[in-house]
Amino acid sequence: MSTIERAADLLKSLPSSPQQRPAGTQDPVERAGEALGRAGHAVGRAEAGVSKTPAGRPVAPAVAESRLFKVDRGRLREKGMITPDGGRTAAAESFRRVKRQILANVAVAQAGAPPSNLVMVTSAMAGEGKTYCAINLAISIALEVDRTVLLVDADVAKADVASALGLRAEKGLMEVLLDRRLDLADVLWKTDIGRLSLLPAGSPHRQATELLTSEAMRVLLRDIALRYHDRIIIFDSPPLLAASEASALASQMGQIVVVVEAGKTSDAILKDALGRIDGSRVAGLLLNKAQGQSLEYGYGAYG
Repeated sequence: MSTIERAADLLKSLPSSPQQRPAGTQDPVERAGEALGRAGHAVGRAEAGVSKTPAGRPVAPAVAESRLFKVDRGRLREKGMITPDGGRTAAAESFRRVKRQILANVAVAQAGAPPSNLVMVTSAMAGEGKTYCAINLAISIALEVDRTVLLVDADVAKADVASALGLRAEKGLMEVLLDRRLDLADVLWKTDIGRLSLLPAGSPHRQATELLTSEAMRVLLRDIALRYHDRIIIFDSPPLLAASEASALASQMGQIVVVVEAGKTSDAILKDALGRIDGSRVAGLLLNKAQGQSLEYGYGAYG
């Protein structure tokens, strides 16, 4: 039995989430959007005069993602990552399979659960390739013709996403959570790859765990999840067993992808990691660094 198969069995033993919402009940994401619209709350910036969708969601101004940078494609190729012009490589096809499941889950909301377009990529231990997988997944989804993607570097202690894409960024997620006067548009970067934008991690902070579970974080997540109907938000998270921030972040995610390094991650380590999150939100287990084969993706509770 493979690591993925054993891990899938472990997932079955974890507590399950609420059942999928009954037919005829309202999508909780739509309900949240309507409540937000009725209350007239403006998150991040005053949006007086900004049009609303029928569900009450604000239509963001174009300036929100105005800063553009060119992704270093050479650096991506050096790291074995997919690129828009890379053709039908084994890696590209593997992440196409992964994203199909993620996108399918977005359309299926669960009552009482966070929005399913909030997707966290994590691992049990450091070095298993979670950042590699998060970036590739985000790029793959950004190449869809009808999706926008926001890639968030939430691994504040070891922020590698911006540098992997060829960007130096001093401010990011931490600064937005610490300073309510700072607008998200001031730290958000739009890339030249499809409809991909980046929110860097920002500066390390001793209270990163508390910030990720703060009211400011909940408001930010609600805003970025509901602002665009076609947006998928990918979070590169710290490893589950290496930083307490990971479990805090996982509690607010709609989907979780757990990266497992082939030949390294033991069943005991994986079981410990999965025990720290809601197993029902695990969209899949992604076997990385397997020799002589493409990525293996086993489904969790959503499958």
